[in-house]
Amino acid sequence: MKLRLALGTAAANARLKARRVDTGLVTSEGRSPILHTGGQLRLGRVALRGSAAPVELGAEPGARLEIGDHVFINQGATVVAALDITIGPDCRIGDYAAIYDTDHHPVDQETPVRRAPVRIGRNVWIGRAAIVLPGVTIGDHAVVAAGSVVTQDVAPRTLVGGNPAKPLRELKAGEDWRRP
Repeated sequence: MKLRLALGTAAANARLKARRVDTGLVTSEGRSPILHTGGQLRLGRVALRGSAAPVELGAEPGARLEIGDHVFINQGATVVAALDITIGPDCRIGDYAAIYDTDHHPVDQETPVRRAPVRIGRNVWIGRAAIVLPGVTIGDHAVVAAGSVVTQDVAPRTLVGGNPAKPLRELKAGEDWRRP
């Protein structure tokens, strides 16, 4: 297992450097990530798990994706910026979660495609198959329940859930606390 992890990590880091991605050490397990490197991509010390499905990361031309240190992104997750996505340190992103800063297509002929930055604070946990939509800011220490669709800002230290996500309760988290 450790040899496979080391080989996946070495391969992922070599691919990132070859594509001129500004990165710290990226740990990669399982399938290699799908990378979109047309825009600006900055990764801190990030762990990726692509056991059943690869993680998809990147920034389209003219866009920016920045991910802080000690962030874990699980299998099948999608984080590709069309404009600007920032993820703070110590975050956990569940399998098959998606973070979007664009709707990608117009809803009708009179409505333009929505594009708005997404900001995710420090020590945030985004559960399995949750979706974060354009223009959302998620405060420090917040939790997004599995399967939720986040359409509005989430206050710090708040658990949200549902479709659309609504506040469920306040969370206790000291300023220096990190999820293990």
